[in-house]
Amino acid sequence: MTLLLQAKALTHHAGEKILFEDLELVISKGDRLALVGHNGSGKTTLLNVLSGALPVDAGRLSTRRGLRLAMVEQFLPAELASTTLLEAVVTKCRDHARWRAEGLLHKLGFADGEFQIPTEGLSGGQQNRLMFARALAVDPELLLLDEPTNHLDLATLVSFEALLASFSGAYLLVSHDRAFLDAVTRETLFLRDERIYRFAMSYSAAKDALLLEDATAIRRRAAEGRKIGALRASAKRLAIWGKVHDSEKLARRARNMERRVERLEAQQTFVTEGSSLDLKLEVGESRAKQVVAIRDLDVGIAGHRLFHIDELVLRPGERVALLGHNGVGKTTFIRRLVEAVAGADDAIRFGPQTTLGYYDQELDEVTGRDSMLKFVRDRADAGEQAIVQRLILAGFPYAQHAKKVFEMSGGERARLLFVVLSLNAPNFLVLDEPTNHIDIDGKEQLEDQLLKSDAAVLITSHDRTFIERLAERFLWVTQGRLIEIHSLDQTDLLTPGISNP
Repeated sequence: MTLLLQAKALTHHAGEKILFEDLELVISKGDRLALVGHNGSGKTTLLNVLSGALPVDAGRLSTRRGLRLAMVEQFLPAELASTTLLEAVVTKCRDHARWRAEGLLHKLGFADGEFQIPTEGLSGGQQNRLMFARALAVDPELLLLDEPTNHLDLATLVSFEALLASFSGAYLLVSHDRAFLDAVTRETLFLRDERIYRFAMSYSAAKDALLLEDATAIRRRAAEGRKIGALRASAKRLAIWGKVHDSEKLARRARNMERRVERLEAQQTFVTEGSSLDLKLEVGESRAKQVVAIRDLDVGIAGHRLFHIDELVLRPGERVALLGHNGVGKTTFIRRLVEAVAGADDAIRFGPQTTLGYYDQELDEVTGRDSMLKFVRDRADAGEQAIVQRLILAGFPYAQHAKKVFEMSGGERARLLFVVLSLNAPNFLVLDEPTNHIDIDGKEQLEDQLLKSDAAVLITSHDRTFIERLAERFLWVTQGRLIEIHSLDQTDLLTPGISNP
């Protein structure tokens, strides 16, 4: 197998925190690798080190001579804001070949009429497709992809799977979408404990194997601990007898046994520390018959109708998925719903006991120069001590509580918003793409808590596993109307929406 990239004893720090240390990694031709880890474990940093965007703190990184490597970024570079869609791809093509840029954009679902759109006017899903086109423009032999599926609708997501399946090079990708990882990867790398755990299997099987290894390590460590405890107790008894009987032989045996205990302690089986992050979501309950009732509502922007709702009633405890392609108006409807809490919308009526909690997919609210502590204090109905405790539980140590919100990563800002929701304990949760910025363990925690709660939930998400596990009702925006269906299979959401290369 042709070696493309090799990392030996790679170490990187974020301030005083070690993200990874003495990390070993080999990527060969044809590899299809998933990189999985908790928020803050260093996944994006590792990709940036491998791509050369960040320096190596210690260790060695080598690539095959002349390797064509491309990175699909998580966010669109700021310098592209004033360029058009087409120009953003042309600048990456060899010899600035316009024909090649146009071909890539067509394959990724863009029409000729969109080529001159300024990149700053693109939706999140369009930006992701653009960044993929820019990476493919260099004809890479190795692709590094950082959350390439955020903001993509399900049809485009299925098309991305087809694109990667037909890609002739190797790739290493970061994603929190479990179904996507299972569909496009053959090996899984878990980044945790400042090291890499590698399994020659796709995510779901690899996660089971990792958990089995963890359980085995815990049992082995416990057995070693019992043995060490028994030896230490024996050494202590021998030392006492040596003193009582003035016996050098007993004292020497005690010292030898103590040295054996030290060796065994140094050789104990490693047990993962796991993650200190805990996504906890507490909710309230409502005894009313209806949480919200909507009748004869036009959803639109600036006088342009996107879709119409004849009648929709949500009841306490119902978990409802709002489905539809990008651009049909799901987020527009959700914002209208949230704004109606003030009582100024005749088409939307909330139950008298309804308290609404809103998670914004763009995290627009989680911006500014406030500290995280002040941000929560201004929005949560809770005392200072409760806020501090919940922040610590969410993985924010006390020393970080003065950190400015604008300095936080997407995953950190998502967890901060969940802290506010949990402290306010609403009985109607409106969650617009809540899974975009949280890691897989966080998703599974959120799923479990929502399944156990009595709150009504309205969710939009492009994470198939999340929707299929959680939702019990499905609402589909199609052909300008909102209709209720029984499953995802009744939609065209799983029909590929972009061409294969």
